[in-house]
Amino acid sequence: MKKNLIFLCCLFWTLHTCAQDKFPDNGRLELGLRTTASLFGTSHTSGLGVGGQFRLRLLERVNTEWFADYITNNISNLGRRTDGHIGWSVMFYPIKPGKIVEPYILAGHCFDYTKVDIFSDGTIQSDSRDRWSSAVQMGLGTTFNVSQRVNFGLSAQYMLHLGKDIHTHIHEENGKDILHFKDGAHRGFEGHLFITLSMNIKIADLW
Repeated sequence: MKKNLIFLCCLFWTLHTCAQDKFPDNGRLELGLRTTASLFGTSHTSGLGVGGQFRLRLLERVNTEWFADYITNNISNLGRRTDGHIGWSVMFYPIKPGKIVEPYILAGHCFDYTKVDIFSDGTIQSDSRDRWSSAVQMGLGTTFNVSQRVNFGLSAQYMLHLGKDIHTHIHEENGKDILHFKDGAHRGFEGHLFITLSMNIKIADLW
């Protein structure tokens, strides 16, 4: 037990030393993969997706993130919603960076494409609608520096989209649940919580 405790202390000290050695690197370019979850949207469904990103640190306390996501939502097995995001965020570190754990505040903007497909018998597409929209986002996140080259990120942000509405409704018809589009679509705001887990690898120091 004592040997294990000594080993864990040495491991923590090693990680702590490595993380403080050269962090933060201004001009640091990172490439990463991410998995995303879209929650509490107006469609009342939760979506999961994957994507990619790269990060470029401009200043000691200012980092940037450029991302793309592909997300799908199952609408009660009666339809499918597909979202594609491409955008950017600015990350500000209120606490001086250089630690294993680096919390940050983020804000940004993205463009997205949404398509909703309705299935007639669970497999055959009977109707669909799509839209383009623009969104702003703001939230909180944390970077976990496991080495000088590898880190993990976790963030939660609220995204507010402005674009044409695509509203769906489920009703019972002849003993079966039917999904259909609601008419009267108009431009408006649509918001949802967006949670991202990422892994990033340093690939270059640009300056």
